[in-house]
Parts: sequence; C-alpha cells; structure tokens
Amino acid sequence: MSTILLVDDNTHILAGTAKHLEQSGYKYDYVDDYKTALNFLRLSRPSVQIVVVTLNNSLGYPMMRKLQALMSDRAPIIVYSEDNDGSISKWITKHNIPHFFRHDTEELQLFNRIKRTLFSRGQFFTHQQLSGLAKVLSKYTDQAESLVKSTAPHSKSIQELQHKLARKLEGIENQRRFLAEVQR
Repeated sequence: MSTILLVDDNTHILAGTAKHLEQSGYKYDYVDDYKTALNFLRLSRPSVQIVVVTLNNSLGYPMMRKLQALMSDRAPIIVYSEDNDGSISKWITKHNIPHFFRHDTEELQLFNRIKRTLFSRGQFFTHQQLSGLAKVLSKYTDQAESLVKSTAPHSKSIQELQHKLARKLEGIENQRRFLAEVQR
C-alpha cells in the first residue's frame, strides 16, 4: 500500500507528476474520479499520507469537501488545477486548503511539495530504496521485509538504516557482507 494518492478527475493532468514520482522511486496509487478516491480512502485511510487532487471546475467542489472532511486530520490535501479564471484558487483559499499549484506552470513545485511533505512526516526513503534493502537483506534473514518496515521510520539517512539493519543480523560476517553489498 502506498502513501500517496493521486486523484486525477481529468486524466493526464497528473501524469507528469506520476512519472516524476515513479522515476524517483516513490510508490503511489492513481485514481481517475472522486467516487473511487473516496472508496479507496475509506479502505486504506491509515496508510495514505498525501492526497493530490486535480480540480478543474466547480462541479468538483462537493467532492473536495468530502475528501477534506475525510482526510483533514490524517493527510494534507494538495490541489493541482488549470484555474484559468482564478475562481478555483479563491475557493481553495476560502476553504483553508494550504497547498495549491497551477497546472503547466508549477508542476516541479508540486513534486517538491510532495517530497517535502513526506520528509516532514518522517518518510525519508522511497519505496524503491526500501525494496532494494529488503531484497539484499532477504539473503541473510527470513524477516527482511518486517525488519526494513520497522527500522526505516527510526532512521534519517540511508547509511544509518543500513547499519541498523546490519546490527540486527546474526554474526559479524553476515553483517559485513550485507553492508558491503548494499553500499556498492
């Protein structure tokens, strides 16, 4: 289960952001309508840390209110919109949604906001990094995935995480081989 939910009511608006996330090793879920997003959030609410939503006209306002009510205590909502006439940004401000970015002109800022939000919530590693560590660690222990999941939230750098995982292995030789392999 990923920590990022992309809700794209007009397909392809978040496609560039999704591509950046994927290339950077982040895992995300992508839905193309609000009803699916609400159902998804009801089922996996505890794991979602960020919700990125495209909002293109006032027809999406009622669903945005529902998303905000469901997730306001759990995860920040980031809105990404074309906002040609400025009405959407005014609505966003009025409803105290703190993060708003304009489509085509602020895509990089949107991606950076997602990364900063994850870092501020203690997620310092991408899904790709954690999967790679678990794969190498599985050569030395059967509990590789659970060790990585339990140790990662308490580590602030990849080197710190590698050393903590190595210390959990039995035998100095296994620890050395593991560190040599992951630090190549």
